[in-house]
Amino acid sequence: MLRLLAIEGNSMQPMLFAGDFILICKWPKAWLQIGHVLVVNSEQYGVIVKRVTQVCSVKGVMLQGDNALESVSTSAMGWIKPSAIIGKVIFTSSSRNQKLLMKNR
Repeated sequence: MLRLLAIEGNSMQPMLFAGDFILICKWPKAWLQIGHVLVVNSEQYGVIVKRVTQVCSVKGVMLQGDNALESVSTSAMGWIKPSAIIGKVIFTSSSRNQKLLMKNR
């Protein structure tokens, strides 16, 4: 199942900025790899977008934001259970490019 979501916040800059759109899909947990960008439902922080730094078939995944100054730390998030993973980001659309296209019309 595919879902389109809008980014809020700055924790994934410079890859993703507030207002950007991401397309996510369900992804088999066995296929998760370090470097994948996931959307998860964190018990403590709600729905967040972060990059995978560690994968464990039992514990789940460890995540971090690309912008350490604007992101909650990996240690504060702890292990994210596999059941909390909503999907993997498979496509991004920059709101900056859309604004530029509209400006040039």
